[in-house]
Amino acid sequence: MIFSSLQYLGFLTFVFLLYWKLPRRSQNVLLLLASYYFYACWDWRFLSLIIVSTFVDYITGLSIHRSEKPLERKAWLLLSVGVNLGILGYFKYFNFFAESFATLANTLGFEVSQTTLDITLPVGISFYTFQTLSYSLDIYRRVLTPTSSLTSFACFVAFFPQLVAGPIVRAKEFLYQLEQERQFTAEKFQAGLLRFLQGYFKKIFIADSLGVLLVDPVFANPTAYDSPTLWLALLGYTVQIYADFSGYSSMAIGSAGILGFEIPENFAFPYLARNMSEFWQKWHMTMSRFFRDYVYIPLGGNRGSRIATIRNLAATTFISGLWHGAAWTFVAWGLVHGVFIAVFQLFRASGRSFGSGTLGRLAALVLTQSCVIFAWLLFRASDFATAWVYALGLLGSDGEQSIGLSIHISTAFIAFAIDHGYGYFLAKDENFEQRYPILLRAAVYVLMIVLLYRTYSPDVNPFIYFAF
Repeated sequence: MIFSSLQYLGFLTFVFLLYWKLPRRSQNVLLLLASYYFYACWDWRFLSLIIVSTFVDYITGLSIHRSEKPLERKAWLLLSVGVNLGILGYFKYFNFFAESFATLANTLGFEVSQTTLDITLPVGISFYTFQTLSYSLDIYRRVLTPTSSLTSFACFVAFFPQLVAGPIVRAKEFLYQLEQERQFTAEKFQAGLLRFLQGYFKKIFIADSLGVLLVDPVFANPTAYDSPTLWLALLGYTVQIYADFSGYSSMAIGSAGILGFEIPENFAFPYLARNMSEFWQKWHMTMSRFFRDYVYIPLGGNRGSRIATIRNLAATTFISGLWHGAAWTFVAWGLVHGVFIAVFQLFRASGRSFGSGTLGRLAALVLTQSCVIFAWLLFRASDFATAWVYALGLLGSDGEQSIGLSIHISTAFIAFAIDHGYGYFLAKDENFEQRYPILLRAAVYVLMIVLLYRTYSPDVNPFIYFAF
């Protein structure tokens, strides 16, 4: 059941109408049942994995909190980490590491046959695994008190608006909302609907349009297209992946909002970042904070020498890349970003200015986003060979096919530019939107609906991050 499908709209409407007629405890039960049904629509067999993670972390959370013995607390934590990472490792990484080991052994002269299993990747497993892990880790660090309500905890783990692709919500941000009364207000309902519409527009009109009309055909056969088209498609993917993922996050936030919940923002207009550290403070922010708090800082962060800091950064970006997908191209993508961040930090540590003045800020923006765009090539390409061929084609291609800036493609790019421009001015002035007449704002939403109507297709395209 995909957010951009009519099936989901019907499901959300049914849950919404029933939800607000129930008392709080019954609301939580309804949310839990609705969330399990939502996930079972993908594959009911994998619902058992969520239930296992829920029971394990509920029990270990209470046990860690109640125990005063350090070794006992650590043992319960290791049980939680072992079960969650064991499930994630088997379903997502078993074949990847088995194939990589066999390839390495054969390269070194050892005859090793490749052993792979017919494993289906459960949708959303990377997201809800990290979410439940953060619960146990925060209790162990004594920054969170566990809930005694199994229903509340199960709702936290399986909450359907953000279950399969985030944002990654921590227990301290969400559990208290489940355990307090929620009141329906017209203002929150309107804000949730508008936020859902914004995300729906990003997904359908911007992301899917660029994917179907430009990105997918070019990346499927890059040698067939001329260099201008390769450049355009790379820019198209840069916009597509942002619109696709931030669109999902907006729909998740909007869906939660009409049910009376607040979940954290996941994007803050990352393509306006002027250095790579700032980019990761604006892109997939809930994941960035997870790796910062549970990987980078525990490793030592920037508290040691520069070499130690770079080592910690490399380890964090390696894991981040691997989290995105079981392929070495994703690992390389993460490490490339780590190199960019390390270079920036070394440059800043030298005492030199970076991005001062209007021209300096513009140059920093162009340099940073150029690095981001080229790194997306590793993320999108199916393997290193395809990425290399595509990169060479950017410098000069013998391909004869071309895709130009049609009205549809151009409008998608313009809509993206407006999205980021609006975000820039809104970040500078919280009252920016209120300065414009309500009729003008309404006209914008009407235009979005008209464009969606003209481009709607019954063929629903999955969100890109569903694969992770």
